[in-house]
Amino acid sequence: MSRAKRLFIRALPATFIAGVLFGSSVTSLGAAFRASAIFRDVPSTHYADEAIGEMYQLGIIKGLDSSHFGPDEPLTRGQAALLFQRLRNEIKGITPTSSSSSSRSSSSSTSSSSVSSSTASTSSSSSSYNPGGSIRFNANSYNVDKNVATGEVSIQIVRIGGNTGAGTVDYAFSGATAVAGKNFTPVSGTLTFATKETSKKVNVKIFNDTSTTGTKTVNLTLSRPTGALTIGDPKTVVLNINDPSVASSSSSSLSSSVSAATTVALSASAYGIAENAGTITITVNRTGVTTSTVGVNYATSNGSATVGADYTAASGTFTFNSGETVKTFTVPIANNTSTEGNRSFNIILSSPTGGTAIGTTSATVTINDDESVPVTGSGSMKFSASSYSATEASGQAIITVNHAGGLGPVSVSYSTNGGTALPGVDYVATSGTLHFAAGETSKTFAIPIYGDSVSDAGEVIYISISNPTGGTPLADPTSASVTINEN
Repeated sequence: MSRAKRLFIRALPATFIAGVLFGSSVTSLGAAFRASAIFRDVPSTHYADEAIGEMYQLGIIKGLDSSHFGPDEPLTRGQAALLFQRLRNEIKGITPTSSSSSSRSSSSSTSSSSVSSSTASTSSSSSSYNPGGSIRFNANSYNVDKNVATGEVSIQIVRIGGNTGAGTVDYAFSGATAVAGKNFTPVSGTLTFATKETSKKVNVKIFNDTSTTGTKTVNLTLSRPTGALTIGDPKTVVLNINDPSVASSSSSSLSSSVSAATTVALSASAYGIAENAGTITITVNRTGVTTSTVGVNYATSNGSATVGADYTAASGTFTFNSGETVKTFTVPIANNTSTEGNRSFNIILSSPTGGTAIGTTSATVTINDDESVPVTGSGSMKFSASSYSATEASGQAIITVNHAGGLGPVSVSYSTNGGTALPGVDYVATSGTLHFAAGETSKTFAIPIYGDSVSDAGEVIYISISNPTGGTPLADPTSASVTINEN
């Protein structure tokens, strides 16, 4: 059956079972547990968030994999039969035999949108449903900057697949390349889960060790379950303690639950200015948590434009104090009467401090020669290309919109508009407005991309821009495609 034919959606059985068959008594299962805590494609605002979470706890409904549920995926008749079989077993207190569990797993895996029966696997050899549930980390890895403002990181440990009965589980956080007492404080102990309790947190103290550079790793392990509990996967993960002064691919991983709390970035990826304008003002924005003090360096560098002849060099350090979100600096532009054509120089951000990350790190400033190409009017808005591509591994597609031949300020709306890729399964439906200040000629927005185990390379997202302001017309291309490629 085509995935576009939604005869059923995967969220419907959860709400039906929870709301109709269990009625109001379902709240006793632990209403605080939500699917959005486990599956990154279930938003906390989804109407079935709580229902999916409760049925997942009971082991009645599973996911596409350990981090995706596919709330808008079609449901096959075979999958529906499995769900109601699990429901019957829960109501009657029947524990499936190992042979039936094996058969269930085998039949489930034959569909690309299968309901995985191995997501909450336990450490025992039997895949029988355990009403006590299993204990696991809530992510496959974690990241934190060594100079994190709070001085510690919280690791969440969750109970899934059931919540009946009490039990304990041991945890140990020990150094791999990280040195105990120098990079972090080692911790170990025992967590006690009461009946219906589904989540615990363990805090790890992080030290800002300035004597070494690069990422240091800590091994996190769960073991020795007792009582009603078993252990699920992942039961061993890595905490990366990242050095903000050194680029780290792990620090940008979208699968991590801990990352830099604040980001500084240039307001645009490109700027334009008429040479007779006198100066151009560059804006640096801070987003995310703004209660700490962070810093970043800025500087200009030559392109085809040179210091003295075309512009005056600018450099310095911005310090964003608590609550500050915007900083600006100006670059004087030299005016002459020669017909030289357009020239450009670069703006660069570097050396972030205070645990901040840098978003847009560099941009090009084009000085438009007013003798040869006068810049007047509102210009036009368009995509930088008619097609884009992204990989599942990258976690996002970066889309550029250009404001060509105008002065600003102007704005334009953007949105995803369907395609063969499915929102909530393959990507996050995205929309918003880009605001171009005076001189800003290029802005970007991101479409989050999900990775999965399904072979679905070549799926396409359609995007468009609309509703320009400031008297700015749209120019082709006003629509484009984004092709999602496998890792």
